[in-house]
Amino acid sequence: MNSFSIGAERALINGEITSASIEISHGIITKVLPNPTQLVGDILLRESDCVLSPGFIDCQINGATDINFFDADKNDVERALVLLAQSGVTSCTPSMISAPIGELVAAIEASDCGESSTSGIIRARHLGYHIEGPFLADDFSRAHDVQFFLDPTPQHLDPLLETGRVSIITLAPERARALEAISAIHEAGVIASAGHSGATFEQIVDAVAAGLSMITHLFNGMDKNASAGIVRAASELRELTVGFIADGIHNQSEHVQWAFETMGERIALVTDALGSRLGDQPVHVDPHGSGGAYREDGTLAGSTLTLDKVIARAVTLGAPLDQALVSATRTPARLLGRSDIGEIKEGALADLTYFSNSGSIRTWIGGVEVAK
Repeated sequence: MNSFSIGAERALINGEITSASIEISHGIITKVLPNPTQLVGDILLRESDCVLSPGFIDCQINGATDINFFDADKNDVERALVLLAQSGVTSCTPSMISAPIGELVAAIEASDCGESSTSGIIRARHLGYHIEGPFLADDFSRAHDVQFFLDPTPQHLDPLLETGRVSIITLAPERARALEAISAIHEAGVIASAGHSGATFEQIVDAVAAGLSMITHLFNGMDKNASAGIVRAASELRELTVGFIADGIHNQSEHVQWAFETMGERIALVTDALGSRLGDQPVHVDPHGSGGAYREDGTLAGSTLTLDKVIARAVTLGAPLDQALVSATRTPARLLGRSDIGEIKEGALADLTYFSNSGSIRTWIGGVEVAK
């Protein structure tokens, strides 16, 4: 259908859950009527335990099922993006962890399949890569291989920026040349994020002044002390969007509740999901079904959860439903500088997902429903 309408008993409109009638034409939302006196639409969504939400946006995801973005080709990435769309993710920034710079550049060039498919495949939008490292702190390496760590000098940073397909770079602000690198990243229109770092509060303040705008997976790969360092900066500096894995694996209920109470809509929920490998190393999935994935030495490497499942877990762990949905939609969209996604509003792309406590039920990308 080029033009159709959806009537939803519960929809996330401007950050609040209300009833709404929505008109869509040629992939664009053309009209939104909140609180209609009578619910109308070609498609009626009336389930009391479901919400029509903007499509989910995952800003940190290393792979899906058997696919690892680091060594995937274009066809593999498209296949992963199809699978993500089936779980309600309509946009993402595929992620790669620390590796030699030349290998990262080669991986970007080998796997980049553009924002949308040129062959008409309905799949999640590829919004550019999140490069997590290798400019990280040795003491907070976690699942990264410290042998690849480097200072973010122009020699090492420029090849990544010159690909034109990097959207986020995670680095440790305390490394040599980091403030200069953050300024260069910001000037290139790329998001500089602090992670895998032992930076002090004062170092994060200086980094924000240089252009830092994000924290990578709060509480993970850093000192967890809420009154110091990165966690304090995340709570106090409103310039920062805070990536957060609210899955009961990386963070438990006390951290989830504190984060949402303290930072609210500055949280961007992410999965840190992976395939069968992370970088060049295999991972093992928890056989008890938690969704956790681990290195051979037992180090937590990520999860196998999709973002709809992380949202559901966040709510179970104490996050308000409306805030959890905003944190997976509008917040990451604004972080990425995209006003055409992340909200149900006139002029936005018709990227939508119908979400229940058990996960995404139906998804539309550009007004086309995703086959499941």
